[in-house]
Amino acid sequence: MAADDDEIARLLREVDAVAGASSAPVPAAQPATGKQVQAADRDEGGGMGARARWALIAGAGGGAVGLVAGTMLAFLPFVDGLSTAVGAAAGAMLTGLVGGPPRWLR
Repeated sequence: MAADDDEIARLLREVDAVAGASSAPVPAAQPATGKQVQAADRDEGGGMGARARWALIAGAGGGAVGLVAGTMLAFLPFVDGLSTAVGAAAGAMLTGLVGGPPRWLR
């Protein structure tokens, strides 16, 4: 047991020696100010807001996927491509309105 503790302590000293010699001090991250946050949240485009645009895009994509899925599952009773497309488009639009565009898209 003592040999294991000595081995761990030796490895930790080696890691500290290597990391301390080759790494430069990392500057601390500055917190975002209120002005920066407001500028990031502001909509750059005109007309429709970012949420509405994202909802339309999500609705179109959801409708297309719903149409394909509904067509493939047409052998089930009460399932066809059109009804599945309408339901998927409505669900995707509602989700797009509530959630808004993802951060990576902004």
